[in-house]
Amino acid sequence: MSGTFRQHFDLSEYPFDKQGIQILIEDAEFDSSQFVYVPDTANSGYDHKISIGGFKVKGFDARVVTHTYQTSFGDPRIAHGKNSQYSQFFIGLQLARDDVAGFIRESWPAYVAFLISYWIWSKELMSIIGARYGVLGASLFSVVVNMRSSSLAGTLFGVTLVDQIQLTTLLYTLIAVGCTTYIVWRWSDHQRGPSVRRVNNVVALLTTIAYLSANAISIGFAIT
Repeated sequence: MSGTFRQHFDLSEYPFDKQGIQILIEDAEFDSSQFVYVPDTANSGYDHKISIGGFKVKGFDARVVTHTYQTSFGDPRIAHGKNSQYSQFFIGLQLARDDVAGFIRESWPAYVAFLISYWIWSKELMSIIGARYGVLGASLFSVVVNMRSSSLAGTLFGVTLVDQIQLTTLLYTLIAVGCTTYIVWRWSDHQRGPSVRRVNNVVALLTTIAYLSANAISIGFAIT
C-alpha cells in the first residue's frame, strides 16, 4: 500500500526543529466491533537507507489505538445519539534536523551587524559620525534583506529561531541608532560632551548583555 500523507511542521525552532510524523490508517467501513488492527511490532520498522532531506530519524513507533467519533455517522445499527469507535493503526516517526551550517549561513549577517553597532568612536566624533550612521544603516539593511531571503527560501511559517535572532538584532541596532542620535544632540554641549562616551559604553554594555542572553535562551530551547 502506498499513499500521500500531509503533515503540519512546527518550524518555530528552525533550523534545530524536531518533528513528529504521524500516519493513521483506519478502515472506512467497519467499526471496532467488526474490524480491529493487530500490530506486528516485532517486525515493524523502516528502511535505514531512507534519506529524509535535512533530517535524521530519531525514533519509530507502531501501535493500534481506538478512536472515538462523537457521531454515529447515520449508521442505523448504532443507537441514536451514541458514539462510534474505529480501530486505527498508528505509525510514528520522530525526526530531528541538525543543520548547523544552515544556521550559521542564515544568522551571520545578524551577528556581524551586532558586532559593529556601537564601536565606531573617535575623539573627533563629529568627523566620523556619518560613517557610524552609515554602518548602522547598512547593518539594518543587511538584516532586513537576510530576513527576506529566509522567507523566500521557504521558512515563512511563523517566527523561527533565525527570525528571533534577526528581530533581536534589529531592535539592538535601532537602540544603537537612538544612542548615536542622543550623542550627536549632546556633543555640542561642552559641559555634557565628555559624558556621552560613558552613555555610549553603558548602553552598549546593557544592550549587549540583553542581546546575548536572549540569543542564548532562544538557541538553548531550540536545541534541547
